[in-house]
Formats: sequence, C-alpha cells, structure tokens
Amino acid sequence: MWSVNGQRSLDELPDKVFVPLGRRGMEPIPLKECTYACDGKELSLLGVTRTPEEELQGHGLEPVVEDWRVRCERCGREFTIRCKTRYVDGERVDTVVSIIDDHGNDLGWLGNY
Repeated sequence: MWSVNGQRSLDELPDKVFVPLGRRGMEPIPLKECTYACDGKELSLLGVTRTPEEELQGHGLEPVVEDWRVRCERCGREFTIRCKTRYVDGERVDTVVSIIDDHGNDLGWLGNY
C-alpha cells in the first residue's frame, strides 16, 4: 500500500548516486530522472513506503527499505526508486539504490550514496 505523506519530498533523495569504476574512481549517475527513454527530469512523488515501519532500535545491523513511487510528468509513466539502507548502531553505513519499473520488474542496481 502506498501512503502519501505530505511531509515527504523527493528533495530528501540525493541528485546523484555513484557507481564504482574499480581503480578509476566513481561515476555519478543522475537519480532524479525518468528511467524510460524520455529521460525527463520532471518527477512527482506519488508515495513512500518504508520497511520496517517502526523506528530504528539503535543497536546492531538494521536494514531499512524505502520505496519511492514516482511519476514522470513528461511521459506519464510510473516507476519506483528503491533505497536499501544499512544502519549499524543507529548510524547509516550505506544506501544501495535500484529501480523497479511500472510492471514490478527490478531493473537492477543503479548506484550507491
């Protein structure tokens, strides 16, 4: 179920994620653009879900998955930006971002932030 919370915004997500290039460094990839052929940058937030829904306990490894359901205003298609964040003792360690298309297919890993 998608819950729309008026206090959530796409501004909470970074503009870019990074893909490691081995010894050649990191390549920035734009996060807030359409995943389809139009490459539109006009995304609107439809809703955010979080698993688990309860607050972090602050000890040990705690994975959190947030699904950001968005719509491209240019082509009208919807997709999901999935952010899998790992916390250790209450501190964020990393976030892995993948894209889920409008049919529920995981298009794979996009990058990290």
